[in-house]
Amino acid sequence: MNSDIFGRNYTYNNICFGLFMVVSIYFLFLFSSLEVTASNLEKHIYYVSLTGNDLNDGSIGAPWKTIQKAAGELEAGETVYVRGGIYKETVKIINSGSKENGYIFFRAFPQEVVILDGSNISFKTGSRAIFQLENVEYVKIIGFELRNLFVNSKKKYPAGILVRGTASNIHLVGNNIHHIENRAKKGSAHGILFYGSSKEGMSNIVINQNNIHHLTLGRSEALTLSGNIEGFTITQNDIHHNNNIGIDIAGYYNACEEKCEDRARNGVIAHNRVYQNSSGDNPAYEGSFAAGGIYADGSTNIIIENNLVYENDFGIELASENYQKNTSFITVKNNVIYNNNGAGLIMGGSGKDNGGAYKNTIIKNILMHNDKRREGYGEITLQNNTSNNKFTSNYIYKLPGQKAIQHSEKKGKNNLIKNNHVYSITKQTDIPKSIENRINRLVNEIEQ
Repeated sequence: MNSDIFGRNYTYNNICFGLFMVVSIYFLFLFSSLEVTASNLEKHIYYVSLTGNDLNDGSIGAPWKTIQKAAGELEAGETVYVRGGIYKETVKIINSGSKENGYIFFRAFPQEVVILDGSNISFKTGSRAIFQLENVEYVKIIGFELRNLFVNSKKKYPAGILVRGTASNIHLVGNNIHHIENRAKKGSAHGILFYGSSKEGMSNIVINQNNIHHLTLGRSEALTLSGNIEGFTITQNDIHHNNNIGIDIAGYYNACEEKCEDRARNGVIAHNRVYQNSSGDNPAYEGSFAAGGIYADGSTNIIIENNLVYENDFGIELASENYQKNTSFITVKNNVIYNNNGAGLIMGGSGKDNGGAYKNTIIKNILMHNDKRREGYGEITLQNNTSNNKFTSNYIYKLPGQKAIQHSEKKGKNNLIKNNHVYSITKQTDIPKSIENRINRLVNEIEQ
């Protein structure tokens, strides 16, 4: 009896001891694994600081001095954090990440302002950008301020960020791009330019939460995707106070060196705030108010939805500037388009020798207080070469004597205009409460 009890106690003690050993070994393994993981992570994270040296190893205690040094060193799955300050350099990224090993990350250090300033940078001819990426993939650029790249020549093309050649999985997130300027009368500049100039093309482009503003663009645009580009999202950006077009998704401009699908396609433009983009004081336009907020120019298969588009020359434009070429299969829905100088929505070629707009769908948008300059555009203008487009369930608020829809050439061909809601308002300042609520909801969604 006593021995039996003793045996049970003995067994119980052994079990407890065994469990203790198992748990101890587990935690020892866990902590050693964490240590190895942390060590591995640390090996994949590098730092740049104005107080660093490019001969250092790039660790937090011995950072590099230039971002260009990091661009030449980083490999797939690695990250560089750039400490706060003003960096007087441009950066050319030529290394790629990969699907298997991960992205290459360029990040501003959390809670620190990292500025790349181009005011002391000069170049002879051609393109130059503060960040330039060519034939790379799996790269993310996050949280930088890019500013003050100035030229005065039609032979120079400055940009905040330029991506060209073959590129896929490029993400631009949370960057502040301003005062990129070409001051020549016939010059060109961009805030962000993706230029799909290769047969292989570009894909999976993400442009999110950037602030692109106060650019002197000449004949070009604040944010442009042109050429052989398939698959992109442009979301939650603020694009404003530029002297030409806000967002331009383009095609048929002979971007490719070899035969390719020369048009941007299969993308989404959503939850952006695009405002106060006007060419009225742009020397290249000689006083013409011609800048659209969002412009689909020869592109196809794009959804433009839930954007706030206001106080531009035109709100949203679907057209093509190239003869017998169309912007097609664009869906424009649930946008609020108001207080633009010309039409809230304008479609088709400005002349019969331009291209046109084919099989686009315009649905459930709010258009109000457009054609502020009273030039006869109405809320919607159909120009030349429009066919097989659908306009349904839109809410249009027009002033007395103003046309809801203005036609430049009769009614185009087979355009369906049905079940739209047209209201007359007596004052430019009248905004229905329902629209105020819709605007506020969109602002909250954009700022989330």
